[in-house]
Amino acid sequence: MASIVVEDRDQLSVTEHEIAEVYRSLLGRDPESERVVASHLDRKVSLSEFINIVRVSDEYRTRVRESHNAVVMSVLRQSYWSLPGEIEHDVTSEAMGRLVDRIRAQWTLLGETEPHWSVLTNDEFKSEKLTEAAVDSFYRSGEDPARLIDLFEQRTGVRARHGVCLELGCGVGRITEHLARRFDQVIGVDISPGNLKLCNERMASIGAKNVTTQSVSGIEDFAALPDFDFFYSIIVLQHNSPPIQKAILRTLLGKVRPGGGALFQIPTEMPGYAFGMEPYLASPSPNMEVHGLPKAVVLDEIRRAGLNIVDLMPDNWINVFGSYTFYAVKPA
Repeated sequence: MASIVVEDRDQLSVTEHEIAEVYRSLLGRDPESERVVASHLDRKVSLSEFINIVRVSDEYRTRVRESHNAVVMSVLRQSYWSLPGEIEHDVTSEAMGRLVDRIRAQWTLLGETEPHWSVLTNDEFKSEKLTEAAVDSFYRSGEDPARLIDLFEQRTGVRARHGVCLELGCGVGRITEHLARRFDQVIGVDISPGNLKLCNERMASIGAKNVTTQSVSGIEDFAALPDFDFFYSIIVLQHNSPPIQKAILRTLLGKVRPGGGALFQIPTEMPGYAFGMEPYLASPSPNMEVHGLPKAVVLDEIRRAGLNIVDLMPDNWINVFGSYTFYAVKPA
């Protein structure tokens, strides 16, 4: 839709020409009659007031909704009828080490320079702009992702054990403190020493005594972790290449105890996405990267671990179509 420039003329009534322009820009049509235009002129409202009147109309809301629906359906059609790009997800142990080295370097640097922004990429969480109010807002924002556990349990009527929760990618503890209120114990795992340091400081400051943290630097470190009752991860797996995502899922889902469960988010169908290990490693390393793993592979890893898929929902964690949140439980 075309945008309308509202000048500083709030003391002036909207004109006939402006009424027509607002109709065309927001409703996609001309005013239905001269009588309707005259009725608007009689109200003697300013241009900004008239724009607001149109924006709250049923016609405008319907038009916006239909426009959004058309975009969503177009993306769904493309995904439904298209084959995914080639995604390499099985590599040698030597290649896995090279992939992990690249990710570890990225997140070690981010944990040292931009720990809060690397979790929520909003400018207010940049180190040079971080205020006490912003830190408070940052940690409060972790409640909604933690509440997903409640929502999926209520939606499906299936509840997993709430004993020990392993949080993959705990970062600086944004979600961790809210998980600590839902589980007997939380193990926060992260690859960034800087992030873990801040996470530990945060847990100590709020008195979360049921939280411990564990640093990991390679896939072998995941295998050394203890078994647990619940696997949780949001906006973390996506920052690892597909072979790492698959290896992490295979290892950690296999550690879920009987009666336990898993709730995690991962992109699976990003339009146009493909991955090849050698071209990837030959490319410059960005500050932060986003990857996906085919849904069929994710579902297979859930089944291999002996969990039953209870629900999966498309989500908007990466602001493009193709990310899903999975909820699965292991029979007691």
